[in-house]
Amino acid sequence: MTDHELATKLKELAETPAPPPRIDLDRARRLGGRRRRARTTALVVGCAAVVTAGGLTAVSAMRPTPPIAPAAVLPKPPPVAPAPTDNPLVAKASFGWLPEPIKGVEYGAGGHGDYALAIGRGDMAPMIWLAVYDQEPALDRRHDMGGRAVRVPVRVGDRDGYWVTADARDPLNRGNSYLRWPAPDGRWAELNAYYLALPDLQQVLLHVAAEVTFANRAVPLPLHISSLPAAFRVADIELWRRPDQDGVPWRAVLQYSSNGALATITVTPPGGHADGLGKPVCTTKNGLRACVAIDKPQAAGITSQELLSRITPIGPDESKWTPHVIG
Repeated sequence: MTDHELATKLKELAETPAPPPRIDLDRARRLGGRRRRARTTALVVGCAAVVTAGGLTAVSAMRPTPPIAPAAVLPKPPPVAPAPTDNPLVAKASFGWLPEPIKGVEYGAGGHGDYALAIGRGDMAPMIWLAVYDQEPALDRRHDMGGRAVRVPVRVGDRDGYWVTADARDPLNRGNSYLRWPAPDGRWAELNAYYLALPDLQQVLLHVAAEVTFANRAVPLPLHISSLPAAFRVADIELWRRPDQDGVPWRAVLQYSSNGALATITVTPPGGHADGLGKPVCTTKNGLRACVAIDKPQAAGITSQELLSRITPIGPDESKWTPHVIG
């Protein structure tokens, strides 16, 4: 590669637009749970390697090359265990410790993102989002810091992490706090906390982060489905805990797309409402209410009643919920 070609590639890299945001915070504050996904790509290291290689070539042509020192052998991160295939709701990481205002943990997976969400009570419930990324996200991945995003280094357990903030003097970013650190398996974790008013909040969030564990874990759910049509694909799966909003302590919602149709399965304690499009068909069994709504049954290849007949609610005792949901 010539110097001109190298300079051109570096210029193109610098002008590449940043990736789209993963979390729509405004929508999250309104609806309490949906996150948008996008993948980021890191190319700077590759270009830096090209520059270094070019520099070494130029120097070696002008003077003798000393013996090459053996390359350091760095330990490889442990492989990530594959996600279970009989449960559509799989958490990539789990909380180990949470502060007192938090009353429960929600989970989500699918088209609007994979997350664990520690949540409190009330209209402005305190929230601590936990997300795991395959690689380190762009610094201002949501483009909401006006180009002023900076890192504030901090130790997270036994690892070097950092706060992301628009003001280095305020690591907590005016209450919309971001804390990032590398996971032992090579991925990156992020906490995003807001509506959380506690003394010494920095230390609280560092404690939360230090106790996070990383592993693909099937989240137990309150139903068993004997089978799903082959054309069904996961759209969104959510386990909600919003008693102040829907009048029940929790609500499990499984949404699948199929040939342009949307099939929604809702399981709640009695009194919970059904989600989805189309007229729901419901049954009450084992102390739970299960509903199915399919907006276009002909496209889905199954009716709401037929799908409901494949569903068995397990009961309200969470200790008996199953991680093996389908099959």
